[in-house]
Amino acid sequence: MRFGLGLAAVLVAVAAALPGSLHGSPQYSGSAVRSQQSGVSGDTVSLSPTSTRFHGRAGTLHAFPSPDTGSRGGLGEGEAFLSSLVVPGLAQYRQRQHRWIAYAGAEIVSAVLYLGARADALGLRDEYRAFAWSAARSGFSTEPRQDGDFEYYERLTRWPTSGRWDSDSALEGLQPERDPSTYNGSVWALAMDIYNLDPTAPQGSPGYARALDYYRENGYGPPFLWTWREGSGDQRRFAGLITSSDSRFRDARLALGILVANHVFSALDGFITARLRALPDVDGVALTVSLRAR
Repeated sequence: MRFGLGLAAVLVAVAAALPGSLHGSPQYSGSAVRSQQSGVSGDTVSLSPTSTRFHGRAGTLHAFPSPDTGSRGGLGEGEAFLSSLVVPGLAQYRQRQHRWIAYAGAEIVSAVLYLGARADALGLRDEYRAFAWSAARSGFSTEPRQDGDFEYYERLTRWPTSGRWDSDSALEGLQPERDPSTYNGSVWALAMDIYNLDPTAPQGSPGYARALDYYRENGYGPPFLWTWREGSGDQRRFAGLITSSDSRFRDARLALGILVANHVFSALDGFITARLRALPDVDGVALTVSLRAR
């Protein structure tokens, strides 16, 4: 819930930061006068900075720059881009654009969301690993604790037991688990299918050595064996911890994406603003249109 509210705040801030108009629309003021002259009739319209006059059916169009036309100085395009790419809102602050506040706010909120979500995710990951060891592994494995990869813990949510690694330690060599309802047993059953072993005498089949290699590569040995107590609800609780951790990792990735996007948008905004400010000022152009009757 808190992450959703924070994300909404970031999106609002970014939306507010997007420039609707970097310079604003020119404001015109003027008057329209109806005139009657000897031999000439028409409308006269005067606008500032653009002035238009109509006199009859023919006329002349004049366009000329006003005295203050020219390039605006200030932050260069490259400097504006790089400064806001590193620190969102910095170029806007130096360009005296109030939207620097929105970029800075989005940076702070998204950074806080990312750090919080990542810390929660890592904490939950440590919790589900410790819980798996205490509830399902320590009483079944004779080896010291070793944490597995994510795929290993995902399998703990789906399989109630790993089964044995060596089903008959009294015999020489490795005797794979044969119960297909266990994880290791399912791996051996798959290996037998892949290498076409004879179920009644697998050791005499030509592909037995390769099937045994497959079992060694894909099954879990003594350090990673597990068994969930039936009816205890421990496996369900463990699955809930993994789901919560995954969710917080997704939140962290989303917040990180927004953080990066805020840098990019701010940099592009600063670049565009600097580019437009380097162009001639549209407010400094005057246009006169005169139409005169013949």
